[in-house]
Amino acid sequence: MGQERTRLGKYAITGTLGRGGMGFVYRGVDPVIQRTVAIKTVARDLLEDGGEQAVARFRNEARAAGRLSHPNIVGVYEYGEDGDTAFIAMEYVEGFGLKDFLRQRGKMTVSDTVGVMLPLLDGLAYAHEQGVVHRDIKPSNLIITSKGKVKIADFGIARIESSTLTQVGTVIGTPSYMSPEQFMGAPADARADIYAAGVVLFELLAGKRPFEGPVEAIASRICREPPPRISEVESSVPPFFDPVVNRALAKRPDDRYQSAQEFAEAVRMAFQAAFNIQEAPSISEDTVVRTVHMMRQGAGAQAGQAAQPTTVGTQEASSSQWQEKTLHVVERQLASFIGPLARVMVKRAANETTSIHELYKKLAQRLDTEPERAAFLQRKTELGIPLGDADRVEGAVAGVTIHEAAARTGTTAPSRESTPLSQELIDRAATALAKTQGPIARVLAGRAAKQAAGAEDFLARLAGELSDPGDRAAFLAAVGDFWKRA
Repeated sequence: MGQERTRLGKYAITGTLGRGGMGFVYRGVDPVIQRTVAIKTVARDLLEDGGEQAVARFRNEARAAGRLSHPNIVGVYEYGEDGDTAFIAMEYVEGFGLKDFLRQRGKMTVSDTVGVMLPLLDGLAYAHEQGVVHRDIKPSNLIITSKGKVKIADFGIARIESSTLTQVGTVIGTPSYMSPEQFMGAPADARADIYAAGVVLFELLAGKRPFEGPVEAIASRICREPPPRISEVESSVPPFFDPVVNRALAKRPDDRYQSAQEFAEAVRMAFQAAFNIQEAPSISEDTVVRTVHMMRQGAGAQAGQAAQPTTVGTQEASSSQWQEKTLHVVERQLASFIGPLARVMVKRAANETTSIHELYKKLAQRLDTEPERAAFLQRKTELGIPLGDADRVEGAVAGVTIHEAAARTGTTAPSRESTPLSQELIDRAATALAKTQGPIARVLAGRAAKQAAGAEDFLARLAGELSDPGDRAAFLAAVGDFWKRA
């Protein structure tokens, strides 16, 4: 019955995204402002006895998520009822579920794992400050957008501190990610989310959960057994992460990290110690683009099966999947070799490739000489992308550096001559960027400062992080006059 709907409340239904345990998930359009939304429903006639409790919990999701406004949390716009159906209209997120990623790829690199965990913990820290505990953090409730951002979805069983809906003694959650106190029906506070996030960290690094098996066995092991050492389960994980995971998965809440911020700082420090890299990583564009492409390839067989209320059917591998700022950088780099034709070539190559390494390789093939190809391939490091073995081989064969290649071919090498970049400008820019990006602004500013050729390039890089033209204009207005006077 749900699939035949054409309208829910004021929303026009344009498609079915999937079906959850309580009802359908639709794609819809708000006719007033022409905004695409995801609509999650609960149909009373699909529920067994206790349907009122389920609807009450569903309403609780709207109350919990509706008071949260954070870039790493799926936004909720409205709760409504239409006949025998209750629904929530929420943000329509274009991307893929972390559960789908693990099913396709098995596990994540350490860098990408940290790139997921830091925004996840940032979103949880904000929710906890608002008095909201998610209580069901797991990969299927985490979404990686097509822009590489992390979104927390489904606050359907969240507990608001003032709510009396969920009483002590009620067990709610997903077994493999539940804390010991949840299994025992004891009060669960924000530290239950810390435990679940620890399980996610373990699973991303190792490709498996710390405790698996039948529900009864999982419950017993979670409550009684220490978790295995992550570096012994997966040898590629640096041992610096062992104490981080073990503390997050401590049996007693008092022995865990006491806040999401504290957990995030431990993850960040483990990464820095393991790789001697000061800046926090973000999810690599190679991971995002390749995974979205893989999701698209499997979409035909999985149509209508999606469990994620905010995950849309992924799009084809095309230039629209790439971050605009990335393509602009690549276009500028290529233009120094071939001129205005670079725009057409980059757009065409972006439609034909699914990873940043493939993009550079395809474009390099269009250059006439080996020195030019070597110089162009090496410039991918400007995007924070390490050179692959093939890049190093080609560079070694050519026997030239970027600047040597530029001198031989008459092209322009990257210049370091620009308005000097001061710490004062970096701090001012980070503060201005934080108005829209939150705490991660300082990380973005630090990364841009290391990569930028000067003040102008630094500000351009940070402005490129903002997709909204109004946000970009406000950011540049906040810092523009300052750096010109500096």
